[in-house]
Amino acid sequence: MSQHAPAGASGEPAVRVVLFDIDGTLLTTAGAAREAFTRALSEAAGQPIQPNGYSFSGRTDPQIARDILTGNGVSGAALEAAIPESIRLYLRHFAEIGAREKARLLPGVPQLLEALAGRPGVRIALLTGNVEAGARLKLGLFDLTRYFDFSLSCFGSDDADRYRLPALALLRVRRALGPSIDGSQLVVVGDSEHDVLCGRSIKARAVAVCTGWTSVTVLRALRPHALLTDLSDTRRALAAILAAPHA
Repeated sequence: MSQHAPAGASGEPAVRVVLFDIDGTLLTTAGAAREAFTRALSEAAGQPIQPNGYSFSGRTDPQIARDILTGNGVSGAALEAAIPESIRLYLRHFAEIGAREKARLLPGVPQLLEALAGRPGVRIALLTGNVEAGARLKLGLFDLTRYFDFSLSCFGSDDADRYRLPALALLRVRRALGPSIDGSQLVVVGDSEHDVLCGRSIKARAVAVCTGWTSVTVLRALRPHALLTDLSDTRRALAAILAAPHA
């Protein structure tokens, strides 16, 4: 399998926009984000809030806040006020709790981003449940922000429904790079079932990586276009990401 992006009709490399998830795909905060979020939810709601086993994986920050607060009996106007306040407090607490010491990059991430950055026709962006400010905080821990085109990226702050983000990403890509861009030229790289499934509405390529909380059995059953143990083999990861759209 070629590791190069396929050429377009003009002989130039076809545009490929690679949309990365963050948590469980590029890095892990080793519980720091969950700790900060839980503290923020309690303060925003004015009562003790417990996640009670709730999985943050693949969900947007606003959805996480709504689901956990609702599960703890917060409703109505109090719920609607607590959601944005909890996210504001979460960002503050995340910066305070020593996340830099706890967080770590997942295998092969810097090498893969550097390799993609050097490819003609490839643009690197984000499709993540993090609000944009949270994404910048996490990537900034490892000086990764510079690799990503934030104008093409989509965040939990754009829409609480992760399944609406790929269509929004395609709209932004078309505005920036041309109206002829097809959804199959977008590649979603992520670790959860939601990463695999969310891009299907626009026929995006799905590359699943088994470095998060979702089991390999679940990911394999969803039939992503490619399934990687991790991103440590740069050549293999490039081949999976840059393969022909329908390969």
